[in-house]
Order: sequence, then structure tokens, then C-alpha cells
Amino acid sequence: MDLQELKIAAQDGVEARERKSQGVRAAILGISLNIFLAISKLLAGYLSGSVAISADGWNNVSDAFSSVVTLLSFVYSSKPADKEHPFGHARAEYIASSIIALGMLIVGLSLARQSIERIITPVDLSFDLISYLSLGFSIAVKGFLFFFYQARANRLSSPAMRASAKDSLADTLATLAVLFSTIAFTLWGVNLDGLAGLIVSVFILWSAIDIMRNMINRLIGSPPSNELENHIIDEIMESDPRIIGVHDLLVHDYGPGNMHASAHVEIDSKISFIAAHLLLDRIERRFYDEYGLELVLHADPTSLKDPLSKELEELLYQAAHSIDEKVDVHDLQQFETENESILAFDVSLPDEIEIDDDEVRQTFRDSIAHAHPELQLIIAVERAYQTSSTEQIPEGDIKEK
Repeated sequence: MDLQELKIAAQDGVEARERKSQGVRAAILGISLNIFLAISKLLAGYLSGSVAISADGWNNVSDAFSSVVTLLSFVYSSKPADKEHPFGHARAEYIASSIIALGMLIVGLSLARQSIERIITPVDLSFDLISYLSLGFSIAVKGFLFFFYQARANRLSSPAMRASAKDSLADTLATLAVLFSTIAFTLWGVNLDGLAGLIVSVFILWSAIDIMRNMINRLIGSPPSNELENHIIDEIMESDPRIIGVHDLLVHDYGPGNMHASAHVEIDSKISFIAAHLLLDRIERRFYDEYGLELVLHADPTSLKDPLSKELEELLYQAAHSIDEKVDVHDLQQFETENESILAFDVSLPDEIEIDDDEVRQTFRDSIAHAHPELQLIIAVERAYQTSSTEQIPEGDIKEK
């Protein structure tokens, strides 16, 4: 998830229809060119006896099928939300990308098997002008399709188009390898047909695995880019001077142009409940109007810094940085129950820090115990997008300090 996808979400109905139209037109062009390439290369492979050229032709058949999948994904993903799919159908593009990658994987494995057989048992080749023209034309067309798909992927923020662009790039480099093998056989009599075919298969398999890995991460759930995360936080912070801080931002991806997010917003505890609600409601509405982003904000009441709270905050940050400079402390609350004075706060740990939650808590308790033994610490430990463990705040009447 990146900032470009947030801009896609901000499109109005006319722009959304234009996105669908551009995607469909690009897919139709891909279908036409790949069918033409498949016919020409299968014919050239048959006439020359080259397994690499023939395999490249079958790969173009697969590419034509992939373009059909891309076309269908644009049609289906543009459907509005319904009762069975309340978050829309945009994730269809992720599924389409996975299908494209699966087709590439099948072609790559088949080609690898044929190429290994040809390496073990070489077959003499006969190349003619048709072979060279077919390969040269294929390189030109596939190079064009790579830049065309890449431009459309960037403009439309389309994973399916991006998968097609990677497929076209792999095809371009692979066909260059085939062309090299034909030149080597013609000039020096060195038969590199099987090796070239194996190189083709490696490019195809590598691209397929990369696409599938990215799409699986998307479907399971991957974090937003730092650019997108910082943009949302900055927009919230700049919305109103009464906002003190923002943390626990969660962004959920339901397909290109369909994101939902939530965040905790620190507000002066002296602001009335109604005023805080209206403040956050206004920000949520503005995000939807400007970005099409469904944003839910949770108010965290925060005391303005008095000498005691400043001292406690400094001690906590010293303890956090003794663990790691990237450890963060937020959502500090000081209050009293009938029997205890309590300091509650959250500790955020980066994924790479492997330390037991109890050890984290003990580090903070040791930092506070000497200066303020009267305080009972209630600590929630967070790792990435999840709270790994939390301590229960005691029940009963609470008086804010």
C-alpha cells in the first residue's frame, strides 16, 4: 500500500470509470499482440526446430490468457460493494495477478523440463531469416508492452498491470537469450538452445514467484509504505492545533483504491467529550471527501504536561531507549483509584527486537521505582500491528490526576 493508491481511492465516479476503461483497453491490446507473437514464434520454432523459440511461442499463448485475466479483473473489481462483499470487489486484481503468476509458473516449469532434456540430448538446429525476424520482432513488441504496462500500472495503481509488466520484461530478456543462442549456433556452431531455454525458464519462474509472493502478502495483509503512513499522520496532526499526537495507525487494504484506516489521536483531556467527538468526526469526514478513505479515529485523553508528568515521561523514554532507540512510549495516563496511584502507558517495539514482554515491563518498573515507588505501572506491550500482551486496569472509581 502506497500513497499512489490513496490517490486512486480519491477518484470520483467518472475517474473510476475511466480507470476501468483504460485497464480494459490495455488488456485488449495485450491479448492482440500476444496472440500475433504466439502464432509467429510457433511457426518459426516449427520451421527451425528450435525448442527455445517454440517454448517462447507457448509462453506468448500464456501471456494472451494472462491479458484476458487482467481484462476480467478490471471489469469485476470495478463492481460496487454489495451485501455479500461489503468492502467491494477490488481485491479481484490481486487474485488476477496471482493467476497470471500461476500461468507463468506452469510455463516456466514446462520449459525448464524441455530445456534440460535438450541439454542432455542436443538436437541440431536450422535457423533462417524467419527465425531472426520473429525473435527481433518479439523483442521489440515485448519491450513496448513492458513500458506500456508499467506506465499503466503506475497511472492506475494496478497490481494486475504491474504483473503483466514484469511478465513482459522477463519475456524480453528471455527472448534476448534465445536470440544470442541462435547467433552463437550460426556463427560458431555452438548449440546453446537448451541452455537458452533454461535461462528463459529461470526468468519466468523468478518473475512468477516474485509476483505470487507480493500478492499473497497483499491478500494476507501487508503494512502500508512509510510514505503513506507518514502522510496520513501528518494530515491528521495538521488538521487542528488541539491534536497533540497520533499513534497506533492501522491501514487495511481491500484492493486498489479501497483502503480503510484507524488511529488513536491524543487530545487534551480538558476538552469536553462532545468537542472531542466533533473534532475527530470532522477529520474523518474530510479524509473521506478528499481521499475516499474510511478513517476511524479513537480519542486518547492526554494531560497537558505539568512538572511531574514531564519527569515521568523523561524517565520512561530513558528506559525505552535503554532497550533500543526505536522503542516508543505513548498513551500515558495518570490516575488514582481508591487505593492506588496508577501510571498506564503503551510500549511499541519494532519487529526486530526479540525481548520478552515481562523483561520489557521490568525495565520500565525499575526506572520508575526509585523516584516514584508510590506509582503502580500498567503496561501494554505492542509489536507491529498487534498488542502482544497487556495488563488489566483495575476497576472502580477513577480520578484523573
